[in-house]
Amino acid sequence: MTRVLHIFGRLNRGGAELRTLDVMRRLVPGQPEMEFVALSGLPGDLDDEVRGLGGKVHYCALDLGFPWRFKRLLRERQIDVVHSHVQLASGFILRSAASVGTPVRIAHFRSCGSGRPMTTRRWLQDSLMRRWLDRWATLILGNSEASLTHGWRSEWTTDTRCAVIHNGLDISSFKNELSFGTVRSEFGWPQQPPIAIHIGRLDPAKNHDRLLEIWAEMASINPEWNFLSAGRIDPRLMPNLQRKCDRLGITKQVTWAGERTDVARLLLASDVMVFPSIREGLPGAVLEASAAGVRVIGSDIPPLLEIARYLDNIECLALADTNSSWANAACGKSRPTWNDRVVAMNAYENSVYEIGRCVRAHQLAWAACPASDINKMLNPNSDGASLEAA
Repeated sequence: MTRVLHIFGRLNRGGAELRTLDVMRRLVPGQPEMEFVALSGLPGDLDDEVRGLGGKVHYCALDLGFPWRFKRLLRERQIDVVHSHVQLASGFILRSAASVGTPVRIAHFRSCGSGRPMTTRRWLQDSLMRRWLDRWATLILGNSEASLTHGWRSEWTTDTRCAVIHNGLDISSFKNELSFGTVRSEFGWPQQPPIAIHIGRLDPAKNHDRLLEIWAEMASINPEWNFLSAGRIDPRLMPNLQRKCDRLGITKQVTWAGERTDVARLLLASDVMVFPSIREGLPGAVLEASAAGVRVIGSDIPPLLEIARYLDNIECLALADTNSSWANAACGKSRPTWNDRVVAMNAYENSVYEIGRCVRAHQLAWAACPASDINKMLNPNSDGASLEAA
């Protein structure tokens, strides 16, 4: 039986962690066996869910004793596949795995950068990690073409180890028409006025400052808008955002819902998503909105432009465009009907983001199939490494 060890910083409700669990839920239990390492050494929000699905969680802090403990874990658990989700730090992880003979060593890129300044020390560290990753990775995956371009290297299409496995979502929970009225009741809103939603943790990359400015412009066009923000709240950032709501005059219209497990329900009640992110890998929130038939007005960063090649209800605007342009785009179309949402769900299930395709691609990766086989399975009409638009 194949045993796969996933490497994360901590098993909290982040995009990479949630998408990995989406895949795990679709597997026959124990085929393969799934285990996880938390490099923070700390428990996470998803630990119990992993265990409930038959997986194991190991807390292995990335400190001076890490190499010894990690190698011992690989030997004792007889790990066949190390699947590392920690960007360039995967170089160190996969080098350690190679030293004890772990045969399949996967680096998985899921972001287009960290946003941290490129200091001399960081440049040296990244260069070393790239050399180690280049030497020890047997397969290099990205959740989008953009994540491989920015995370690994611009010429990744010439690397025979590279493949794009688009994130897949299980949208069975989206097929619940009863969600419409209950969300408005929960937040004390009238049943008819429109809802604009944003899903994402409070983080500078998500650009909440700009989001609030766009929402304020939307409120000036139509004062009946309600605005809903769902995502992990950083108490360090929240006071400034609340003060900005006060200055913009939208405090009563904005609801900060915090981290939620009922995202499908919130989306099915919403009319439009405004998503002015500065940096993403492949934003699951945009995929979820598209599957729920929610129009997305998002920034023209490469991952969103990539999604827009495959799904129709996404409009990408430049971050340099005015708040008025963004607001007019968000307010300018009719609200989605239930039939619109059904059409969107069907389109999603026939797209490259369908969960079954994602699961099959991961199974090929864990079985040590070459990247060319993964790419052919995902896109039979293409012989190249890149998944081009149909």
